[in-house]
Amino acid sequence: MNRFQQIFDAQKALFASRITRTYEWRVEQLDRMARMIRENEKRFQEAMAKDFKTASQEVIFETQASAGETEVQKNQLKEWMKPVEAPVPRFLANTGHKGIVYREPYGVALIIGPFNGPLLLLIRPALAALAAGNTCLLTLSEALPATTDVLLELVPKYFDPAAVTVVAGGKEQNTELLKLSFDFIFFTGSTVVGKIVARAAAENLTPVLLELGGMNPAVVDQTANVPDAAKKIVWGAMAWGGQWCTSPGYAYVHESIAGAFVAEAKKALLELFGEDPKSNSDYSRIINARAVERLASLIDPSKVIAGGKSDPQSHYLDPTLLYPITWEDKIMEDEIFRSHPPNPDIQVLRRGDETHGSDPAGARRVYLQPPSEDYRPFHRRTLLRRWRGEPCERSFVCRDDALRWHRIRRDGPLLREIRVRCTQSR
Repeated sequence: MNRFQQIFDAQKALFASRITRTYEWRVEQLDRMARMIRENEKRFQEAMAKDFKTASQEVIFETQASAGETEVQKNQLKEWMKPVEAPVPRFLANTGHKGIVYREPYGVALIIGPFNGPLLLLIRPALAALAAGNTCLLTLSEALPATTDVLLELVPKYFDPAAVTVVAGGKEQNTELLKLSFDFIFFTGSTVVGKIVARAAAENLTPVLLELGGMNPAVVDQTANVPDAAKKIVWGAMAWGGQWCTSPGYAYVHESIAGAFVAEAKKALLELFGEDPKSNSDYSRIINARAVERLASLIDPSKVIAGGKSDPQSHYLDPTLLYPITWEDKIMEDEIFRSHPPNPDIQVLRRGDETHGSDPAGARRVYLQPPSEDYRPFHRRTLLRRWRGEPCERSFVCRDDALRWHRIRRDGPLLREIRVRCTQSR
């Protein structure tokens, strides 16, 4: 018998009772989550700092954003629960019919959280599940023992296990969990593990939302405020020790300002982290020694213009700048995040350049210059239109849509597909 079968059956039974569909039950779960976080905020922050987050602003963000999300969900919940009239073909409308969209919860949701957002990237999907009327079973990365211990202790105190349960993460546990016929699976993590989750979900025809990593370019044209752009990109790449799925992994910089950008990026490193980043508590560590070794192996010493040192035993990797970088470099062969090394690579953007993304066959093409012979600066809307026309590897918009259950497929990832019922007016 599956070791998680009993709690899975209990959650199935609670959902079948239909109580989770009520507004009152949903709000109660959101309030319980908010209380758990706010009443134990310091414990959560200390646990995350022990696991790898040494920067105080990062652990504060984890708890505050998680608690704040409950208010967002509560403020909009009644509106989200209302049936919505939908357009129908004209021949139906002309005969007095209309379409109604009913938003229905899936049932029991499995939410697998990553290491890089110990609380936020576990709690936000959980809040979405609960607000939508689902029960949920949560599991966190085995790389976060301290945070996991706090959750294992507190969740049973604040929630009915039939509504919310936490189990310790790990390959063995997750393998057992994925054998169960969940009604929805929300996974945040690497592409490699995402494929495993998708295959397991397919066995039970379980809907799944995969929130995976990617390579995030930053584009700096010659009209940019170079000091401002460099500092923001460097900060974005170094936040969370670079282990954040929206971190800018590399920068395309126009050739006319490449030298200035490099100088300002080096200056920004010193301003943000000082001469000795290793002793700066505002610079978080890498999640484990193995990750440090992997990331350090991707760095070409001949292209290091700042940083480059590592200490696996201390889970430390210098904030590092690499320049110049091409798609042939080892560090560009695969997504860097798993974890991201804190090293924004800098590529030169030249007139007429066409770059090929992670697909070696060039299936993903991003044109960085207009085809006109007479060069003119990009209008930012033109740039966005060009990039939006390509497959989206990662953007803040994509991430936000994935986490808000009312934004994707109209009724969201943790609600069933919309059901349109044609009714004849009387």
